[in-house]
Amino acid sequence: MSQPQTEAYATVADQRPSTSDELALGPLQISEIILHTRSFDSMKAWYVDFFGGLKPAVDVAPNRGLKSIPDVTRLCFLRIHTNYPITQVLGLFEIPELGDRHPAGSGLNHMQFREQSLQHLFRRYEVLKSAGITPFKAYNHGPSTSFYYSDPDGNEVELNATNFSKEEDYLAFFQSDEYRKNVEGYQVDAESYMHEKRTSGAA
Repeated sequence: MSQPQTEAYATVADQRPSTSDELALGPLQISEIILHTRSFDSMKAWYVDFFGGLKPAVDVAPNRGLKSIPDVTRLCFLRIHTNYPITQVLGLFEIPELGDRHPAGSGLNHMQFREQSLQHLFRRYEVLKSAGITPFKAYNHGPSTSFYYSDPDGNEVELNATNFSKEEDYLAFFQSDEYRKNVEGYQVDAESYMHEKRTSGAA
């Protein structure tokens, strides 16, 4: 497994809420369901029709170039609903070897739950850690930050918060050269990353 990288996107760190050890955590919102498939074109067409002609917000072909998901040849995200900072997304990951190298076949890749802010995400991390639940990896994706957990059955559960307080800045990042050059972002060490963001006043 590659070592976590410390690089951070220069455009990130727009959130500056006050810090508090007693931060109240509201209910998590389901914000992303990702399916893996080897029928990418037909699945994408079906969901575009299913959602009334909704065009993908992101539609790229990394062709196995992503370190975090190296088997993925194409991916797309359909943004179904937005009530910023909460968004609801249906994503498709094309993995041609499903059924061969991936015995489970097509189906759920992972699910994502979104917090209201980085501050809430970091507080949730601490609450879960006190219960013995820690992430197996963490990423600064550019538009957002994610901590990835594994449930007792091995399902991947992502906790996420946006890196921008303003929706227009969040959406603009998806159109930036920075994002096009690196759609997955950088792996980070969760504790060091939280310390960095809190020290800088970004969370």
